[in-house]
Amino acid sequence: MSDNRIIALTMPKWGLTMEEGTIASWLMEEGDTVEVGSEILEVETDKIAQPVESAVEGILRRKIGEEDEEYPVQALIGVIAAEDVTDEEIDAFIASYGGEGAADSEEDDDDAPAETAAAPAGIYELTMPKWGLTMEEGTIASWLIDEGDEVEVGTEIMEVETDKIAQPVESTVAGVLRRKIGEEDEEYPVKALIGIIAEASVSDAEIDAYLASRGGEAAPADEEEEAAEAPAQPATKAISPMRAAIANTVTSSWTVPQFPVTMGVEMGAAKEFRAGLKEAGKAVSMNDMVVKACAKAIEKYPMVNATLGDKEYGLNPEVNIAVAVGLDDGLMMPVVKGCQALSLEEVSSASRALIDKVKDGTCGQAEMAGGNFAISNLGMLGVDQFVALVPPGMTAILAVGGIKDEVVVKDGNMVPVSTMKVTLVADHRVVDGLYSAQFLVELKRLLENPEEL
Repeated sequence: MSDNRIIALTMPKWGLTMEEGTIASWLMEEGDTVEVGSEILEVETDKIAQPVESAVEGILRRKIGEEDEEYPVQALIGVIAAEDVTDEEIDAFIASYGGEGAADSEEDDDDAPAETAAAPAGIYELTMPKWGLTMEEGTIASWLIDEGDEVEVGTEIMEVETDKIAQPVESTVAGVLRRKIGEEDEEYPVKALIGIIAEASVSDAEIDAYLASRGGEAAPADEEEEAAEAPAQPATKAISPMRAAIANTVTSSWTVPQFPVTMGVEMGAAKEFRAGLKEAGKAVSMNDMVVKACAKAIEKYPMVNATLGDKEYGLNPEVNIAVAVGLDDGLMMPVVKGCQALSLEEVSSASRALIDKVKDGTCGQAEMAGGNFAISNLGMLGVDQFVALVPPGMTAILAVGGIKDEVVVKDGNMVPVSTMKVTLVADHRVVDGLYSAQFLVELKRLLENPEEL
């Protein structure tokens, strides 16, 4: 950038797979003073939503990106400038902006490997970056290049994870990666030395001497042998962004007074009904039947679909049901919208489409938003019964167990039945136990008479 009084605010890159982000909201107005660490705007991707913090001081002179609009990584979305910069200068900067990452851009200041003032010419320190005021340490998720590989400005060297995000660290210098000091899956404090980039003309002896003068951060072989003899330490693994988001969600859920009510449902008729649909070429799962049965039961007992406000609750006209989909590192809850107006086959089709999006990583904010009621089904894993947590902003969630064949007594006779236990967990501030039980009675009636679906 030719004038360091004008700083480009660009769409950040959080992780190797991120190609674009959506401006969820601007947190500052044009003309506001920006300090180091100021949260300027909130950006959403298909995985996370978090604020973008400034690494520079100045004034937010232009908001170029618009809320709810999607922009590619490194796109110019705003301008921070000194007070004495004229509007004409900013206009010229925007007009000439080419999108290249500049050395004094927000991202580069935060995450670039820095050349230490004490380092000999041609040796550059690669240190743990600091992304935001609250970051104190980071974990090296993976090295993306090997020792001896050439590094250009912008080369992605490694991926670092924090409790909020995972993203690559890019180089702002050219040279060769001569030392990988930090190890994968290990956590290091901010600014810790984790690698050395040097010009090709710098000898190994010069690098070794420099590291020795730094206090031995590159552990010599005898120290590694001593470490091997020490008691084994527990393995550590960085919390993934999805796991961190789940942690925040369930913590919020735990503050809600929740009341579980469980009921058994005979599923023999439902199994026969589903088999008939399958013979007719209609692929409908048991979970699809539960979703549709809940939608119909909510028509009679709408409070489980309500939203609690400060002094009132709102009865949602739409029955938007969030369905939990398990992943290796957590779960997502895409929403089947308008279930009250969908046929059973339409519910099945919509549900399959959402699950496919979750599995292939294309499920975005639009598919996750708007849920009023939730279903979590662990029956396919052999779970008989469990209690789920009510998601924030909702009133109830249905926990669905597996279908189990058992023998019961009917009219004095031993009769084999297929039973499924369902547990409605409700926010007790909105729904009491009696109402929950009445909802389950209606749900049971519908599932035991599946032709009504």
